[in-house]
Amino acid sequence: MSNESCSIEVHQVEGSADVRVTVTGEVDASNCASLHDVIAALADAGAPRHVEVDLSGLTFLDSSGLRALLVGQLALVERGGTLRIDQASDVVDRLLEITGLHEQLR
Repeated sequence: MSNESCSIEVHQVEGSADVRVTVTGEVDASNCASLHDVIAALADAGAPRHVEVDLSGLTFLDSSGLRALLVGQLALVERGGTLRIDQASDVVDRLLEITGLHEQLR
């Protein structure tokens, strides 16, 4: 899934219910719904999912994008799954540190 400033790719981890989501570009109020929808669909898919998110190619993340990750994490946890940021750009790491969410999402 992609739009003007964001690309989202979902890859099933072979032999498991685990999924890797790779997000590149910018996530902001204009496109955060795309990220939310992808994670919500994974949470609603049935079996507990363990989602690793690769944000190493993200050049911008605002509070609405961060919210999409947190809401997605909550939905997955409620269904017995997890969401963790596996890799992050310096921009994302800095935002996680500033907001105090580094431990929760990493």
